[in-house]
Amino acid sequence: MEERDADAFAAMNADPAVMEHFTTGPLDREASDRMLAKMREHHLREGHSLAAVERTADGVFLGFAGIHRHHWYPDDVEIGWRLAPHAWGHGYATEAATAWMEYAFGELGLPRLISITIPANTRSIAVMRRLGFTLWEEATHEGLDVVVYARQG
Repeated sequence: MEERDADAFAAMNADPAVMEHFTTGPLDREASDRMLAKMREHHLREGHSLAAVERTADGVFLGFAGIHRHHWYPDDVEIGWRLAPHAWGHGYATEAATAWMEYAFGELGLPRLISITIPANTRSIAVMRRLGFTLWEEATHEGLDVVVYARQG
């Protein structure tokens, strides 16, 4: 994610429809900028992180996707995505996540990936299933009921 993405990233993170299934709710600009800084730090430390998803034809920012470690599951690597509403329903999440899975399983040799969401986030669950993930665990973390899907490499 580059500095040129910061405005579109912040707008996406401030959108109530986008943030409906996230515990933080919509983010103000300061919180969005902190998140972007953490993503960059993770990339420097790990060599990968959540990265911008752009439309190939014109470079328009669509959202982000990638892999990272989630503090609830420190022994696993999570794959995730967040897209702006104008990018919903076009297969971008599936396309981006497929590329990240190929990198995680091929380049990094990871044995499995997980993906975490809440049960009401049916759109993300549908993407997980299209990618071959299956329900691994239903859990409660920090008072939040979640579902964890997993896929072996």
